Amino acid sequence: MCVCRGVLALGVLSWALLPVGCAVPNDPEAVLARIVFPNEWVGDIDAVGFPEPSGICWHPSRKTLFVVGDEGEIGEITTEGHWIKRKFIRPADFEGITCDPLTGLLYVAVEEEEAVLEIHPDTFEVRRTFFIPRQVAGRTLLQAGGEGIEAITFVPDPQHRQGGVFYVANQAFTLSNEEDISAVFRVELPLRDASIEPTIIDYFSPGIIDLSGLHYDAMTDRILLVADATNLLLVYSREHELLAVYAFPGDNQEGITVDDQGFIYIAQDTGGIIKLRWLR
Repeated sequence: MCVCRGVLALGVLSWALLPVGCAVPNDPEAVLARIVFPNEWVGDIDAVGFPEPSGICWHPSRKTLFVVGDEGEIGEITTEGHWIKRKFIRPADFEGITCDPLTGLLYVAVEEEEAVLEIHPDTFEVRRTFFIPRQVAGRTLLQAGGEGIEAITFVPDPQHRQGGVFYVANQAFTLSNEEDISAVFRVELPLRDASIEPTIIDYFSPGIIDLSGLHYDAMTDRILLVADATNLLLVYSREHELLAVYAFPGDNQEGITVDDQGFIYIAQDTGGIIKLRWLR
């Protein structure tokens, strides 16, 4: 298993970082400088042992972190990893969480249901539930019974009628199933105008499996995408152009967020919340 992952990672890095037809450079240090994630290690801040953390987001107005887990639990913690509050919502596989910075509301991705829960950060009340369509133009792209949505992030846009759009990643473990594709979908949900239906606007396929974490980094206006099986961090523009690929630290990385001080937080499904300072 490890060998297969290494081969796939090497293939992706070669494709992403080298011009077509170019040989591998003879300078290993130059290659490593481009693929090793530049960071200062802070450590595992999960002081309370949150079970199976699978999604994490920074809340810009509260200056805290929100974490969700595989058993339907949500928690608010400090940036040092101490509990503020926590709540069990319902039996479900929560796999991602994001925040609308204008309203402060939280949005949680529920795997296999392809549902997004709108949750109030003060009370953890579930206000609304949205369901992402499985088809685009009559073609099934999110197959029922598949691995399901694994990551979510909100990209604010004051010109958009809903205040912004969501990016949602489907966690496929193969590239051969055309009805359950490994892709990132741009989704419109009826946040402001309740008369519209949830819609997949478009999508892009990175060409790798096990997409597990998403975060919109407002400081750089970039989309950060984590691939767990290959331990990769891929950086995209809003136009879905691949800008950088890094060998990403951590293990079973299923959640990613960045705070306003440049610290990056990685939720590991096997346990732990890793904190790093991103040396951009």
